[in-house]
Amino acid sequence: MLKARPRPEAARRFLTAAALLVACAAPCARAQERPAAVPPKPTKIYNVQGEVSLPEGRPAAGMVVTLTARGGASRQAYTNDLGRFEFEGMEEGTYTLNARSLKDPALRSETVLTDTTRTATGNLNVNLTLHKDRSADERVRPAEVLTAAEFEQRVPKDALKAFRQGAKFRKKNETDKALASYTRAVELYPEYFQALAARGDLLVLGRKLSEAAADFERALKLNPQYGPALRGSGYCKLERREFAEAARDLEKAVSAQPDNANTYLLLGIAYLELDRRPAAKEALFKALGSGPRQELRAYIYLANLYARERQYGEAAEELHKYLEAVPTDPDAARLRAVEARWLALAASP
Repeated sequence: MLKARPRPEAARRFLTAAALLVACAAPCARAQERPAAVPPKPTKIYNVQGEVSLPEGRPAAGMVVTLTARGGASRQAYTNDLGRFEFEGMEEGTYTLNARSLKDPALRSETVLTDTTRTATGNLNVNLTLHKDRSADERVRPAEVLTAAEFEQRVPKDALKAFRQGAKFRKKNETDKALASYTRAVELYPEYFQALAARGDLLVLGRKLSEAAADFERALKLNPQYGPALRGSGYCKLERREFAEAARDLEKAVSAQPDNANTYLLLGIAYLELDRRPAAKEALFKALGSGPRQELRAYIYLANLYARERQYGEAAEELHKYLEAVPTDPDAARLRAVEARWLALAASP
């Protein structure tokens, strides 16, 4: 799918006060009553921490641990060399945690439910053990949910045949033939929004962004909920630096296809350009959390996010993870230089 490389530029508390009536007695007189505000109960903050172990019991370094609150908000952290992880500044409540390997999608832990009532110290300890999920290697990708527009389609056989030929040519990297087949499918069936979106993807690869944007726009007029067209449209708007509009398209794309790592990467980039850092971080973590389809370039954008916040140690760590995963990147030398500079900044007083 689309591989984005845009340049990275880029408690709540409702307090209720009760009134105390303080009576002061004086001889032969009744004292006046004065209301005094009750000081608010201090918010208790917790640290959720623990250790992740490999199946044989050794500490599991470099694993991603996901913590999810009862309301659905999630945070992620990585284990250190001792397999330790920590989430600081957590409020009272119930949480689920699980761990998995970035390099081996089949290596994961069970999901553990815990809550802050289990600690009196403010430190909530949760230990996770990885195991090999054998079914993960054989798991069939679930069929995508059909929109009403797709369900009601009556695609002519010749158009369907041309579309399928385009998909085969694209799989073989025969771009020109694929483009011709998708064009033929659209000519035979002008309402074929899947073919329009597929052709738009190929036009993006050829850097014909104006033509691609027109195809995505036309596809969305036919089916406003079609995920690939929303993602393609969002990408084109990112390239035009229309970040707010891109984010809107990509948010809809995520709703249409919640398992697509590339959409999360693009959405994270849009949020980062809009300086919506918490939302960007969440989207980029999800781009790295989609198993074999994860988008490793999300590490680079996470690194830039941390650098913006002057968290240079974390920034260098994210960049290092990318370089370990993709050591042959053409920009590896430049990225290593940036990593070294951030490490120096992290070490300076």
